[in-house]
Amino acid sequence: MKYMGSGRTGAFEWFFQRVSGVALVVILGLHFTLLHYTGEPGPVTYEKVAYRLANPYYKGLQLLFLVLALYHAMTGIKLFLDDYVHNPGWRTFLTGALWVATLGFGLFGAVTVLTFTYQGA
Repeated sequence: MKYMGSGRTGAFEWFFQRVSGVALVVILGLHFTLLHYTGEPGPVTYEKVAYRLANPYYKGLQLLFLVLALYHAMTGIKLFLDDYVHNPGWRTFLTGALWVATLGFGLFGAVTVLTFTYQGA
């Protein structure tokens, strides 16, 4: 009987890895511009960042940055595991650990951004 495989080609992961990379470069440029070239001149301080995070659009931008960065990193590491870890048991264990770490970092980052409130004067 001929082995048919899983039917997964990885085309979506390959394509969205490139799309998320381009989007990350654009968002990083926007993030850098907003943080360093808008508002009052001078060093980046807690108050400046806190003031920006009071804006829901800025929070949305940071959440989009977080999700895309986590997806891009997770997919890259997953592709590395698929290519270089040949033992199925180790691959399953490491993929599970990767999912746990990604979800943990995502939850921690989302809670930090969403619950942040500015208490300044």
